[in-house]
Amino acid sequence: MLVDSHCHLNFKAYKDDLSEVIGRCHQADMKLINVGAAFDTSLKAVELTSEKNFYASIGLHPIHVFDEEFDVAKYQELINNNQKIIAIGETGFDYWHMTPQEGKAKQQEVFEAHIKLAQKNNLPLIIHGRNGKDHPTAYQDIYNLLKQNQANKGVVHCYGGNLEEAKKFVELGFHLGFTGIITFQKAEELQAIAKWIPFDKMLIETDAPYLSPEPHRGDRNEPAYVKYVAQTIAKLRNMLEEDVVEITGQNAIELFNLK
Repeated sequence: MLVDSHCHLNFKAYKDDLSEVIGRCHQADMKLINVGAAFDTSLKAVELTSEKNFYASIGLHPIHVFDEEFDVAKYQELINNNQKIIAIGETGFDYWHMTPQEGKAKQQEVFEAHIKLAQKNNLPLIIHGRNGKDHPTAYQDIYNLLKQNQANKGVVHCYGGNLEEAKKFVELGFHLGFTGIITFQKAEELQAIAKWIPFDKMLIETDAPYLSPEPHRGDRNEPAYVKYVAQTIAKLRNMLEEDVVEITGQNAIELFNLK
């Protein structure tokens, strides 16, 4: 089954035509995970689980750690009241929007709180990483913190690290998520990682409304476009598209316990 393992229909980009986008998701006969970036968008992701085959992840994105408190009790209450909350995050380190000097300590504090919440509830983590122009250490810092906290279940979404770092995450037990970036001609390093990654650690996603794949580059993204990510991986690995859809779909169903 086609699964978009990371999207944001809970964001304002869909406020004018959400029902139409949801309709196209149902028409594609797919499952998807809406991912929270703050408490309000986490709540919206939970609300959207009323739709068939829609699931939610809840958390506070690292670029928002100074905007609001990560109130563990409030997130725990959401988990207690909805079985379609299937992951914690997105959380991690982002050195693009703030330097490590500006944000690493606070991001680490919040990241560790997410890890503990995930472990308490036996849920996988959805990890965000982004290197800064002069600070290319986000993925190494993510790996170190996960290992230090004995975390071994989840996905490093929209993977943007190098092959060496990818191997370390896979050894730790984590999946890697591939977005529409892989369809871009200049994404050779990411394409090489997609050729290398073991089948059982590969997920596909849109990160919609961002990162629209070819042939929709420049437009607003949506979950149904995840098929273009599958098509590109199929070409890279000399496989049938339906086999990539089946493998990545089953990986998502098993990792996130999608019922």
